[in-house]
Amino acid sequence: MPSLEEVLAYVKGLWLLILGKREGYGWLDISERGLWRSFAAILWSLPAMAVTWASWRLYYLSAMPSGTTVGGSFFLKLFIVDLASWLVPILLIVVLSRPLGFAGLVVPVIVTSNWLSVPLSYAMAVPAAVLLLTRGSQQVTEFLWLIVLFASIAVLFRLLRTITGNENLLAAALTGLFLLPSMMVGQYLQHLFGLLPG
Repeated sequence: MPSLEEVLAYVKGLWLLILGKREGYGWLDISERGLWRSFAAILWSLPAMAVTWASWRLYYLSAMPSGTTVGGSFFLKLFIVDLASWLVPILLIVVLSRPLGFAGLVVPVIVTSNWLSVPLSYAMAVPAAVLLLTRGSQQVTEFLWLIVLFASIAVLFRLLRTITGNENLLAAALTGLFLLPSMMVGQYLQHLFGLLPG
């Protein structure tokens, strides 16, 4: 499990890459060991995910008949949804890397996207925390969520653009591979697990 000091160093490296500075690689571990350790980003993101889950629980209960309750399985299902949404795009990138000609970039793409998920998870938790603390601020929360969403997409694209050597088309394709399957899998599993009110 990487320490907080290591994670902060990774975030610094990511920021440099987002700015287009390839020296950011010096702050990251893109070895085979670093690849597997980067999945610890899921554990580092759990507190932020928990805030988002609590917000989703509030939304779910507010839209359901009075007296509806949810137990621990509700949060377990949300964890499974988030985990699948995280891992499915990575699997697709691995599978498609050779046919699309970017096999040499798979490790840096996975390592950087995994660690980028940590600050992005906490950024996404901000609107959820606002909703939990103020309760009646759904419009403000939705506006904040849109800002964070568009900023996250822009940051991810800029990161991938640097990794791909400023190949805009490939960076855009990779950004789409991270976003679209994640949203599709998340929505499907939410329906499957009954996490959507109605």
